[in-house]
Amino acid sequence: MLGSAILLSATMVALSGLLFGYSTAAIAGALQQIEVHLSLSLFEEQLLVASVPAACFIGAIAAGPATAKTGRRFTLIAAFCLAVIGNIICLTAPGYGLLVAARMLVGLAVGLSSMIAPMYGAEITPARWRGTVVASFQLAVTAGILLAYATPLLLPGEQSWSLILGLGLLPSLCGVAIVYLLPESPRWLLARDRMDDARVAAQRLGLHASLAEMMPAAHDDPRAALWTTIRRGSTISVLVLCSVLFILQNLSGIDGILYYAPRIFEQLGFEAGTSALVATFGLGVLNFLATVVALWLVDRAGRRPLMIFGSAVMVAGLGAVIASAQFDLPMLGLVGLGIYIVAFALSLGPLPYVLMSELFPSTIREAGIATASAMSWLFNMLVAFTFLSLVEAVGLSAVILLFLSMCAIALVIGILFVPETKGRPLEAIEKDVLGGVRLRRVGTS
Repeated sequence: MLGSAILLSATMVALSGLLFGYSTAAIAGALQQIEVHLSLSLFEEQLLVASVPAACFIGAIAAGPATAKTGRRFTLIAAFCLAVIGNIICLTAPGYGLLVAARMLVGLAVGLSSMIAPMYGAEITPARWRGTVVASFQLAVTAGILLAYATPLLLPGEQSWSLILGLGLLPSLCGVAIVYLLPESPRWLLARDRMDDARVAAQRLGLHASLAEMMPAAHDDPRAALWTTIRRGSTISVLVLCSVLFILQNLSGIDGILYYAPRIFEQLGFEAGTSALVATFGLGVLNFLATVVALWLVDRAGRRPLMIFGSAVMVAGLGAVIASAQFDLPMLGLVGLGIYIVAFALSLGPLPYVLMSELFPSTIREAGIATASAMSWLFNMLVAFTFLSLVEAVGLSAVILLFLSMCAIALVIGILFVPETKGRPLEAIEKDVLGGVRLRRVGTS
């Protein structure tokens, strides 16, 4: 029973990540077709790209109150249903206004699920497997990105853009089915004094032996005001750290590369069309393979070493991209972006999701994760809406230099503040946070 429960939990998290990755990256291979078909201006292009992260921002804000009131399971099913509707509209090849609206529905679904699925997965998975299950979200994100980059190569033609965008329907439908098979989080049920339901859910999940450990976290002042809990111990530090990590995740350059990779390769000297798409697909392959390695390492090497090593290598990779742009060396740019992608997949890709699912105290977990996720989508939208304009205004090298500086800041934060939480029960981590243990030492006391 335990094995099947872990598999269902991992599948649920993975489908949410697959929806995230495919829905956000599919625009890269479809954008030039849409630009021609609908005669879009530069502003309209960026607005279409930014519509998904803008709606994700709204979804991330709504996720906290929604999941606190109705539960993780019901809200996640609703999110997948929204994605089903949005992707069906995309498949009809609508006009610009309806296309933006459909992409916003998908974005709302992604914003909800990207916040809820890692938290839900962390709460219904034993500590030994928690890091792997939560990190599978990022693995699935990269798998979705890879599929999104492959689809334009498999579906060539000037009118294939609606199918490229609408194929997100598949993970959406599968997500509804998988979440339906899972019970509600025992921790959420305990926090609402539903002991019998929590006992049944824990039995189905193979967590019955841990039910007693969950109870203090769930019943220790369950009606405490939000601000009272935030002021306790190191909770504010946790909120700041998780928010900053998500900001840096987006400002490190991943969103510009994710959405506009074919344009970047054209700027670096690759031929437009198939050549740029093949180079983009190559990045997707590296991203996926490196995330497989990260999934294996996160519960072995630990969170902190991966954060420090990955951030340092990201700096080196982006440095190579700048040199490529300055000296007209396209292959150096491809190698540099490849190094950057691998390092990102080992560090700033999965770790913010893992850390936010572990560090927030149970009484504010929904609100804390929603805040951190909202920060992520806000800066994702900022990059999506400004990237092409910035490149046009100051050049690709200057924009990449800005991303490099963000990676350097991530390195410093990793050294000074990121704690090590591998293998620690959520309740032990929460005890450290509420007890005022210095952030860097949380999980090791």
